[in-house]
Amino acid sequence: MTGDYLWDGSGEPDPEIRRLEEVLRPLRGTRSAPRLAPTSRRPAFSLGGWQTLAAAAAVLLALAAAVTRTRQAEPAAGWDLAWLEGASWPQARVVRETRLGVGEWIETGKARARLSVGDIGEVQLEPATRVGLLDAGNHSHRLSLSRGLLRATIWAPPGQFLVDTPSAVAVDLGCRYTLEVAVDGAGLLRVEAGWVGFESRGLQSLVPAGAACPTRHGIGPGTPYYETAPEALRQSLAILDFGPDAAGREAALATVLAAARERDALSLWHLLARVDGERRGRVFDRLAALVPPPAEVTRDGILRGDAPMRDAWWDELGLGSADFWRDWTGRWSDGR
Repeated sequence: MTGDYLWDGSGEPDPEIRRLEEVLRPLRGTRSAPRLAPTSRRPAFSLGGWQTLAAAAAVLLALAAAVTRTRQAEPAAGWDLAWLEGASWPQARVVRETRLGVGEWIETGKARARLSVGDIGEVQLEPATRVGLLDAGNHSHRLSLSRGLLRATIWAPPGQFLVDTPSAVAVDLGCRYTLEVAVDGAGLLRVEAGWVGFESRGLQSLVPAGAACPTRHGIGPGTPYYETAPEALRQSLAILDFGPDAAGREAALATVLAAARERDALSLWHLLARVDGERRGRVFDRLAALVPPPAEVTRDGILRGDAPMRDAWWDELGLGSADFWRDWTGRWSDGR
């Protein structure tokens, strides 16, 4: 048999082919073959097809590499940091943006900087300020201020933002405030809106809007006072809180009691836990004259240091509930 017989019927057929044709002849169709549209003669897996597959594979590899780079480039836990230049905050402009990671410290030098506090607020850093990021929100939002001045604006619920200083911890209660620390560790907290708890080793000060509170290394926060308080009262409170001379502290207490106005009940209430003996009795008498205590608060109880009585009296000062701020501040001092 020649190969042409199978294709065009020419040539001598193989006997087996002929026999097969005879067997199948009764099944032969009579209809004409359908007309089919012309098709490309390119093989299914032409060179162009392989090029397409190769291009697709290259795209997939590129996407995988991009995903890997993105994952590798994801920033570590931290806050956005903007460096600014300008003679004042209104004139300041951003010249560089970066991030401050957990465990990292920065010094502003002659520049100013603006630090995000996650998504709950921001902190402005003045020149010559050194701060470190202790926690970026895993357990709390927490900075450490070793020196300089920061201005915090926080719009989160109470207790989420804290600032450590060498002598006390500032616990935000939803507020705006400035905190300054000198080279020797002494500090000053000034509250513009809301409240701040200031504490160290169990010594607590609650500082409302319009008030300030100093702190000293090795001692902790002093007695808060309204910034409109008489100058003699403010100076005498500093002697009471941090003065080394007992005679000077005695004279300072007399000045505080004489100069106190009704609004200065804030300071006198804090003094109930900071003096003892006969001096505590004198503070009780002056505070009772300015803001009479509720029926359940007695002089003997206050002299004994009864904390629930002291808190019940706080509630009469028109500054909110003592339970509220103790709940939010008491757990954050960490023994400082």
